[in-house]
Amino acid sequence: MTGTSQRLSARLEQRMALQPRMLQSIELLQLSCGELNEWLEEAARENDALELTRPQELPRSPRGNAEATERLYQALQNHPARGASLAESLHEQLALRELPADHARWVSFLIGCLDPSGLLSVSDEECLSLAAEEGIPGAEELFGPAIATLQSLEPRGVGGRDAVEAMLLQLDPEEPLYPLLCRLLEDFLDELAKNQRPQIARSLGISLEDLEELVGGLRELDPCPGKAQFAEDAEVIFPELIVETAPDGSWEVELESDHLPRVSIDAEYRSMLQEADGELASYLRERVRDARSIVDAVQQREETLLRVAQAVFRRQREFLEEGPRSLKPLRMTEVAEELSLHPSTISRSVAGKHVQNPWGVHPLRWFFQAGGPADDACALDTVREAVREVFASEDPAAPLSDEDAAARLRERGVDAARRTVAKYRKELEIPSSYRRRRFA
Repeated sequence: MTGTSQRLSARLEQRMALQPRMLQSIELLQLSCGELNEWLEEAARENDALELTRPQELPRSPRGNAEATERLYQALQNHPARGASLAESLHEQLALRELPADHARWVSFLIGCLDPSGLLSVSDEECLSLAAEEGIPGAEELFGPAIATLQSLEPRGVGGRDAVEAMLLQLDPEEPLYPLLCRLLEDFLDELAKNQRPQIARSLGISLEDLEELVGGLRELDPCPGKAQFAEDAEVIFPELIVETAPDGSWEVELESDHLPRVSIDAEYRSMLQEADGELASYLRERVRDARSIVDAVQQREETLLRVAQAVFRRQREFLEEGPRSLKPLRMTEVAEELSLHPSTISRSVAGKHVQNPWGVHPLRWFFQAGGPADDACALDTVREAVREVFASEDPAAPLSDEDAAARLRERGVDAARRTVAKYRKELEIPSSYRRRRFA
């Protein structure tokens, strides 16, 4: 038993030693090109052992000249700094709370699980599974309290499991209308979406005027409490990947390195470390070790991103040859299975990344689509724009159904089925005909 305990203890100590590096790799993997530039600049300011070689200091790229590379880098340097993100704001608030270390770590983990709307939309099972992978302890005791702490932070509603819970969290329990507002949110949203106000008023036992006051209160609530802080000024897009034809006619996927500095260990620090001893040697050794961790994390990010992109375009060869009409359905789980990676790793890999290809520059995430209906014969953007125009020209007093809109499209020569219209109407955030109707 003693030998078993010693081996178990050694494995646990090794896992704890590796964990900071693993978390750092995860953090860098999900950063966009611009965000990674900012992160590396800050890391280099804090650690002199980390050396950054800027793009304009590198040898001329075979894809372009040094002047073009410098223009791109200067555009990045001159881009205005973004405000604090939702995650940064939440972490700042968390730091002010006097929480036990394990509890604070759980809340910090949940902050990383929020979607762009500020909602904790992943299931309990997914949260617990990811937490277990990252070695976060105390799931049974701390999961619920951590969610409660997250939901107590600002903006109100953050951490809601869905839009309804997010709005419920924003209500003031001391407000006289609180019980009615809760009932309206929990029981009558479907009827409200269908504009069935008389039925709702009867069910709540209130007048139509009182119902309008309640609805006015709902308009002050935000179903996406984190979206405002996620929304930032438009960034300059630097594609990190390039897909082009090779001399033999095959397709090659390569990393575009001109937009990021190369990271390495400062040679002077290495020389100093060889000659130093005592406290100075210990200090230098720690600095070099931290820098090496960053170099390794950047290299792992590049390798993972390239592997994922290569797997994507092995499946999207027809898109490369024929264009957007030939985009194939593709799910992250398919790529995850091929590469023996977790789907969350694929999701982090494609987040904020762009790829330059024969048909333009696209977000890498764009190539993961469930696919459209078989009768969607027109180019995606063309059909989407036609759907927008049809609904924009309708009579507000008699809004078109999806079937009516499909008929109007056919009159224009666009062959789109009702389900195609419904799909693009939702993508364009156009409400249903019930919600669009305007009463005299």
